[in-house]
Amino acid sequence: MSLVNQPASRGATLVELLIGAVLSLLVLGACTGALGAGAQSRQQAALGSRAEVEDTAELAMEAFRFDVRRAGFDPAGAGIEALPAAAADRLTLAADLDGDGVLDASSEEITQWVCATSPPHLSRLIGAQSLPVAAPVERCELHYLDAAGVDLPVDAGGLSASDRARVRRVVLELAVEPAGGGAAAVRHAEVALRTAP
Repeated sequence: MSLVNQPASRGATLVELLIGAVLSLLVLGACTGALGAGAQSRQQAALGSRAEVEDTAELAMEAFRFDVRRAGFDPAGAGIEALPAAAADRLTLAADLDGDGVLDASSEEITQWVCATSPPHLSRLIGAQSLPVAAPVERCELHYLDAAGVDLPVDAGGLSASDRARVRRVVLELAVEPAGGGAAAVRHAEVALRTAP
């Protein structure tokens, strides 16, 4: 039996080269698409994180304004003190919301705002319930202004009763950090007390 000599293969044919090139382009296109989708996903996540931190900061300011505006509400004329305590990192607000002349410490009639440092966050306390408002915060400061708009100096023990009686406006400075990093959402609220003349 004789073997027929067959010619040795000279390499890939033109059709095989074209198929290889097309497959390479498809793989390259898929890789590029995956990288692009990943970058777009990261960008959308960053935008979502930014929008969330902006909303958090704005909602914190609205809640703070609401509480300060109603501080000192005293329809029964019981002599409710609007600011029972005021420090650089803590503010206590009082309002006789039900008009009975008595403050209920377990209700929203006594509300505290606290700039905590460990971990850094802003909280709203009602009775024994602590409601985190914004975290993490880069800056959280409370200031108190008199009738002339002058910042009252606050010592370690907070404002004295006579200094609290001089307060006409309360200021909250807040900077909330985005979870994914980036620039903080900065807010400033200056709210007049209802006891202001």
